[in-house]
Amino acid sequence: MITALGGAHEVVVRSSWGALNEALGGDSFDGCVVDADHPSCDEARSEIEAIRKRYSGLAIIADADVTGKLDYYNLGELRVDGVLLAEQHDAAWIRNLVDQAMGANSAVQVASEPEGRFGTMGSRAVAWSIEHATSDASVERFAAATGRAPRGLVSALYHHGLPSPKTLLLWGRLLRARAYVGRNRRTVEETAFSLGYSTASSLARAMKKNTGLTASKVATRGGLACVQAALFARPRRPAKRERALRGLSVLLAVSVQVACASAGGVGPGAIDRHAIEQTLDSAPFDQVHFGVLAIDAQTGRTLFSRNAHQKFIPASNQKILVTATALSVLGPDYRYRTEVWATGSTLGSMLDGDLVVLASGDPSLSDRYWGSGEAALHAIADSLRRRGLEHVTGSVFVDVSAWDSATVGPTWEVADLPGRSGATGGAFAIDEGEIQLIVAAGAAVGAPAFVEWSPMGSDDFVISRLKTSPPGSPTRVRPSYLPESRRLVLEGRAQLGTVDTLSFAIRDPVRQATAALGRAIAAAGIVVEDQGRVVWVDSVRVGRGCLSGAVRECANAGLIFALESPALSRLVAGILEPSQNWMTEQLIRTLGAERGEEGSWSEGVDVIRSFLTEQVGVDSLDIAPRDGSGLSAYNLVTPRALVRILQYMRNGTNAAVYRTALAEPGEEDSTLERRLMDLERRLFAKTGTISNVNSLSGYLVREDGTEVIFSILSNGSGLPASRVRAAIDDVVRALAR
Repeated sequence: MITALGGAHEVVVRSSWGALNEALGGDSFDGCVVDADHPSCDEARSEIEAIRKRYSGLAIIADADVTGKLDYYNLGELRVDGVLLAEQHDAAWIRNLVDQAMGANSAVQVASEPEGRFGTMGSRAVAWSIEHATSDASVERFAAATGRAPRGLVSALYHHGLPSPKTLLLWGRLLRARAYVGRNRRTVEETAFSLGYSTASSLARAMKKNTGLTASKVATRGGLACVQAALFARPRRPAKRERALRGLSVLLAVSVQVACASAGGVGPGAIDRHAIEQTLDSAPFDQVHFGVLAIDAQTGRTLFSRNAHQKFIPASNQKILVTATALSVLGPDYRYRTEVWATGSTLGSMLDGDLVVLASGDPSLSDRYWGSGEAALHAIADSLRRRGLEHVTGSVFVDVSAWDSATVGPTWEVADLPGRSGATGGAFAIDEGEIQLIVAAGAAVGAPAFVEWSPMGSDDFVISRLKTSPPGSPTRVRPSYLPESRRLVLEGRAQLGTVDTLSFAIRDPVRQATAALGRAIAAAGIVVEDQGRVVWVDSVRVGRGCLSGAVRECANAGLIFALESPALSRLVAGILEPSQNWMTEQLIRTLGAERGEEGSWSEGVDVIRSFLTEQVGVDSLDIAPRDGSGLSAYNLVTPRALVRILQYMRNGTNAAVYRTALAEPGEEDSTLERRLMDLERRLFAKTGTISNVNSLSGYLVREDGTEVIFSILSNGSGLPASRVRAAIDDVVRALAR
């Protein structure tokens, strides 16, 4: 047993109850393993009870031979945290049980302290997060342990003043780390690894971000209590869904203490116009074209305005136009469907005919929602196999006739096309229009480099002309798509001894996705006698007696399987939080397919323009949309148009969904993750950046609890984006005061 525990714990051995008590009284221990039969069961029970009373925070594990009555070893009766049975002294099993027992004990001790604030349920939730900090904890497991669905757990934690389940699980890891680093004398590296962090720096960043403490401070005695105090004393951050639902009245109530604590200023409800103007009029920002509008969300009263009626290139603020329209027109529960139809006759496991895939432009077929885009295609293929299909005498037709075949935005710049920001798709595309390349240098200078790629479509899609270069000459890869050969050509060099992972726009997304689907179908054990084909226009024969664009009405066709995307509300969050270009372009073309004549940029733009002017009340002269993502420098919009759209969304049925989807300071993987951290829990906004353009628009809770809807657009800066963003952030802070 000592050998089993020694690698993970500092172990002190004592041979009698008296010696054990003396050791416990002279040092700080997290737990002890005691002989539950020595010298007899009754005496051992008495000694255990005495230790429990004297050292209430100690984890006690009983080591026992099962020779007496089994109920004696019941954990509740014996008042121990775990039992080691004599016949199960496998080293790994012992370590696991001891860690679980110590975790459970630590959880109870920590969670008992905030019970007065969070209530019994809240205290138990904190305890569960600590106890399971080293296991494969998940929100689903967390919810199941409380007897609730995940959504119900969110509401319950919010009701008890606790953050979201995901955040509470993070708290559990940090509180467990507190005990490990502070009392078990583990190094930060050992602690990080035991809690599932890949590096010590990952744990250190999480600790610093959430508690303000460094790992070295946590390792001191004073640091132990500080971790707990820092977490439990922080203002509650409700789950995004709950935060969005609470409305202005709750925001007012939550902000009362902050408002009362503030002093000075420029009068109740007033905006510090001088601070904003000083920022915008000071060099070098006095040469930048700024447009700003801020209104009181409740009354609509203008709080600050500068050039609010003038048009600006919005960069990714253009996504506000697209997502607001899509949520309103299609609804938050809208889902894309990729349908697989059989045409012909079925004889057992054989289809004497063709498969037809009706593509819908689903933007979720990537690692954002699946393991990868290829994994989504394998899910389709596996579903066909599970339905008994083994042999197709014909082909697999991918019907993309509902969309046009354009793969480049009509007003994009050539320089944007190779990178992921310029990736485009179509009615059937995966992996957000990107191709991932693994480039490995050859064995010697001048030797060809090795290249692998995914998604793996056609075998010859990538042509590599890369050569191995000497050490000191970094890897440089230049991709060029050759439309006449439909190949991606790589030129450049790979540094000797290196392996690099690169990402580029795939440039031929529909054909490559179709080829990848064919591979997935073959991997599922389904034989298809003819090659896969893309059908670009309607009224083309696809299968037995069926025409593209009308397969659902074909008498010879039957639906085999349909893959549905997540709800549009989740997809919009996947767009707005990280500012995902490719998904937005898929969405604008979806609007064209669903509410216009076809899935094209021009049709999608018309749907957006009509909705915003006719339903939202935006002046038709205030918007000139050209694409969905904002990559185009031809997009134009006024600050007052953006504020009007945000105001419409705030007052409509999709208010909670939309606010939830926007980025927030400190939110992981969002564009505000490391920005405006002093406005955490108060700012919900969309960023925007292209060359010489920076923007930020959204919702802001002021110190007095009132809410502001604002838009800040800047053009023609000629400055580093970071400098302009800093000025915009200063304006937001002035609005927040």
